[in-house]
Amino acid sequence: MKIQRNIQDVFQMWESHTLSADRYYHHGNYKKASQSFSQSVDLIEPWLEKEDKELKTVIHLFVLSCHNTAHALHQIGRKKEAEYYYSHAHFRLLSLISQPRRPNKLMDVVVYELKCTLNQLTSFLKGMNKTQLAGNIREESVRVLRQSYLEYVDDVFAA
Repeated sequence: MKIQRNIQDVFQMWESHTLSADRYYHHGNYKKASQSFSQSVDLIEPWLEKEDKELKTVIHLFVLSCHNTAHALHQIGRKKEAEYYYSHAHFRLLSLISQPRRPNKLMDVVVYELKCTLNQLTSFLKGMNKTQLAGNIREESVRVLRQSYLEYVDDVFAA
């Protein structure tokens, strides 16, 4: 039986996982840190699909969780998994952009976070000598954004 949670309960659980992961991280236990950060991703991600007044916060926490997980995984040499989490944050936001029109204030938040995820992902990929892949992802991101929200494209991905 699945337990129904409200968003405030999810935020409290997310904070608990994140603080635990942060303690592991600062004690050099990157494996446990990555596991706890990953739990925070799993906890918050389903809320991206819910129409809730806290969606802006959910989006931000999702990106933060993915990036924390990726960074901790990278610290222990699990580069492929780190790449997955950086990519997951970015492409998940692109999928939100592709959904039917949402309020402009929400789109401003998504676009801001999308810019952050693209910068983090492309920086990581370039560090892994995957410059062409980074360029392809940038091109695809612009294409998706242009298709959905033309007014944002000109200044969003400027270097």
